[in-house]
Amino acid sequence: MKALVLVAIFAAALTAQIPQVGGAAPQSTLPGNTVVATVAGVSVTLDQVRKMTETAPPQILQYLQKDPPGFIRQMFLFQYLTSEGDKLKLGEQSPLKEQIEAARNWLVANDLVNHELNSYQIGEQQMKDFYQKNQSRWQQARIKAIFIGFKPAIPTVDLKDIQAAAKGALEGAHPANQRSEDEAKKLAGDLVKQLRGGADFGKLVEQYSDDSSSKGSGGEFPAIKATSPYPEDLKKAIFALNNGDISDPIHQPTGFYVVRMDEKTAQPLDDVREPILKELQQSHLNEWINDLNKRFTPAIQSPQFFSQPQLYLQPGAAAPAPPKQ
Repeated sequence: MKALVLVAIFAAALTAQIPQVGGAAPQSTLPGNTVVATVAGVSVTLDQVRKMTETAPPQILQYLQKDPPGFIRQMFLFQYLTSEGDKLKLGEQSPLKEQIEAARNWLVANDLVNHELNSYQIGEQQMKDFYQKNQSRWQQARIKAIFIGFKPAIPTVDLKDIQAAAKGALEGAHPANQRSEDEAKKLAGDLVKQLRGGADFGKLVEQYSDDSSSKGSGGEFPAIKATSPYPEDLKKAIFALNNGDISDPIHQPTGFYVVRMDEKTAQPLDDVREPILKELQQSHLNEWINDLNKRFTPAIQSPQFFSQPQLYLQPGAAAPAPPKQ
């Protein structure tokens, strides 16, 4: 009932008529000691509002953007209610006393987990060892590629209007050529043979490639990394190549890639130091939590209780019978 009363107070506050804050974005940064409002004759500075946002309940914080004055009002209302409750020593009475202690315990426990995660120190040698063992994860490749596109087959459908719409969309998305998939595969295979026989890659790019973004640079692509937004099967085929290799035709939904590996290296350690640090810290935290879980796993003494614990936890429920000796 108490919780419902408080919810009603805030619901009424939210529906009150308050001037909305609008207008253009601020042109300069306000000093922290700028008085942004007064509440019951008390000046409220920008720094004080920032402090409020650090402790505001999520359901109140969400109104900061759409109703900033309402946010400040509710935070002052919280402070007032808390102060008045403290005068009556409500926090020292049951069951609120136990609820406050339980909430405190959860917060402290959660903060300890964060402390364990963030305070775990990673030595430089540990960092280097992890990097050396996992270099393949940070490979980067400089390639040149020829893209031989094809016109995707139109799936057969019963409704003619749907078929016409699908056909129009596909033709609009792939206007570069009218090859079939088999024709594109044959051409790509022929280009592979020419390149492996010593043909000039740049000339074949200029003559055949349907990739307009790389054609002007002789087929050169930006450096490809494991995190690059290319299909996984394409990246897998690329990283399987050694320097100087020419790939077999790599099938993709709208064409075939013929790739030459110009240079395959690993990103420098300094470029991947931050993700390695986070991964090692998370690995440590997982081990730490697993050890604690093992340490505090209950040894069951009363199977009867654990079969239906909710029955025995109800007020007035009979205690489970002791285990047979």
